[in-house]
Amino acid sequence: MATTETRLGRVSGFFGLFRGAFMPLGLFALVAVGVHAAADLADDKVLALVDALDAWADAWLARWELTAGWVDRVGPLQRTLIARLVALAWELAVDVFVAVPQLGYSEADEHEAKFSFRRETWRTLFSRVNRQPTPMRLVRPLVTFVFAGGAAYAVARLVESTLFVALQGGVATPEVAEVLARVFGAAAIVLVLASHGWRAVLRALEHADAACEARVKLAKSPWVTGLWGSVLSFPLAVALLLEAHNLLALFR
Repeated sequence: MATTETRLGRVSGFFGLFRGAFMPLGLFALVAVGVHAAADLADDKVLALVDALDAWADAWLARWELTAGWVDRVGPLQRTLIARLVALAWELAVDVFVAVPQLGYSEADEHEAKFSFRRETWRTLFSRVNRQPTPMRLVRPLVTFVFAGGAAYAVARLVESTLFVALQGGVATPEVAEVLARVFGAAAIVLVLASHGWRAVLRALEHADAACEARVKLAKSPWVTGLWGSVLSFPLAVALLLEAHNLLALFR
């Protein structure tokens, strides 16, 4: 009997270690996919900005004979490449600020796996947010929620399209396949957010609070903590929110 219990303990410990490694990676991947989706949306806006700057520069260069030969040196191909590089750098920077902290997620113990730390700590954490709502404490959980939602939507679209194609292979009529695909796509959003989404948001709040408290201990103002990360991530989150109406396509 003792041997059986020992073996079960070892198996439980193994799966506990697996979960401890899998969950942070899953949260990181979830947020990174959402950031990538947002960067794709912002790509066109970056290209429009590059085009506008190029047109402005050409207008100034054309005013003088010495610099007139430089007009149109940057063509459409170069502008597209510049815009893509800027969008990629933007995406990677937001990943560093928002997605990488998700790797620090950990659970209190195997009997209390619902939170990344104990319940009484959550009350203290939210109390500090209410008492001192610094920009990082407010922005990071918000943008993480948006990115997690964008990633869940991307997963749902993948499930929907894959299932729709698979069911039409002599399994169901196109009408039935469409309904089933949308139902499972909507279910995928719920499952992703229920298993990973809320954890990502709470981990973002935990990280933001820790960063602010570390600055307070140094007798410095926490209001500028994480400023660059918030400034870079917020516009991408807004771009993703502006496309949120596409989510309704799963239910139409």
